[in-house]
Amino acid sequence: MMTPANFQVVDGKGHVHAKNLTSSQANGMAEMLLATRTLGSVRTELMDKPPTTAPASAPHIVATAQPLPAIKPGSERESLCEAIDVHLDASARFDAANQAVERARAFVDARQTELDAMTAAHQTEIAASGANLAEALKAGGAAFEASRLIDRGAVLDAEVRRDTAKAALEQLTAEQVESDSTYKAAETAVRLAVMAVKRADVAAMVERLEAVKAEFTALATAIDAARFADVPMTIRAQDAVRIDVPGTGAISEAAARWHRYGAALRDDVDASWEDMQ
Repeated sequence: MMTPANFQVVDGKGHVHAKNLTSSQANGMAEMLLATRTLGSVRTELMDKPPTTAPASAPHIVATAQPLPAIKPGSERESLCEAIDVHLDASARFDAANQAVERARAFVDARQTELDAMTAAHQTEIAASGANLAEALKAGGAAFEASRLIDRGAVLDAEVRRDTAKAALEQLTAEQVESDSTYKAAETAVRLAVMAVKRADVAAMVERLEAVKAEFTALATAIDAARFADVPMTIRAQDAVRIDVPGTGAISEAAARWHRYGAALRDDVDASWEDMQ
């Protein structure tokens, strides 16, 4: 006896996803929905059976979708192009700021080395003058005549040059921090723009899948119902109406393909999902 097509697929909220399916078709679609959608539960039931409410269970936890910037539908790639341009400019400015800070640090180190050398020379000069003064005092000579004026102007000038270099470094470091913040914001904008393109692609895929699913259901129902009009179902027909649930390997490969697609979009805003292999 052939199985009638009087089954339907219902989720935990009572929403009917498909009707007029055979038992095997309903089970296959239920497995596909559980594998590809974030549904807490899915069941198959006879169409003449009144809908039932699924028993209370722990809520199904899903990742929270990251909000995307307001982008006019259809202009996702244009927005991505603009975000990439801003990112390139921010990246160049950030690199320039890093190089300026490196040069400023090197300049501060040089001025500090200069100051250390002049300070050491000044201390040596003071020590020599002190030794001369000591000898003069031991000999009973006049202290005023034995000592001489030691100019500290060169040390003071070196300190000024070192402090000026430090002030420049502080200013450039502040600009570097600002450039870093701008760069990170631009990087986030590019990432969100890439996500917007991918979500638009998925939305288009969903529309295609809905049309294919409707056609599949109609064709599968017609093929299955033909058995009751003296048209036996062949092995080929049985294989055609059976839904093959994607395996873990296929889903993993598709996920990797999405990652490759996202990376390709950063280099070419016209890249397409179909080109990813």
